[in-house]
Amino acid sequence: MRIKKRLVSAAVLPYTGFMQNNPQEEYKMPFINIHVTGTLDQAHKDALKTRLGQIVTILPNKHESGLMVDISDGHSMYFQGNRLDKCAFVDVRLYKQAPFEEKDQFVKALFEALEQIAGVPQNCVYLNFIELETWASRGSLR
Repeated sequence: MRIKKRLVSAAVLPYTGFMQNNPQEEYKMPFINIHVTGTLDQAHKDALKTRLGQIVTILPNKHESGLMVDISDGHSMYFQGNRLDKCAFVDVRLYKQAPFEEKDQFVKALFEALEQIAGVPQNCVYLNFIELETWASRGSLR
């Protein structure tokens, strides 16, 4: 069986960015996925996205210009068999492992932002970090 190759006329270059304080240091795109039970209007989503852009710089080699955010509201969440009225689950994906101390500072700032902006009490926010050794974008494994 022969496979035909498609040629793409435009060159696709890998994404790399540089830290503000060290232009020689490359950083990779973090992804923050937030699910909340309540409904957030666009102004609250934008405020949360802006705050995440500031908070992400707590983590080494991370910057707002490389940040991808997904904020999904209106979820039905249950814990221990009970429906939660005000709750958030946050999934943070990072390329390579970040130091514990910086992740701890990041968590505290993010929980505070969710309480201030989205009205989710800090004791109802759950978060996990997924630290990856490889990732892919623009058709290439890195």
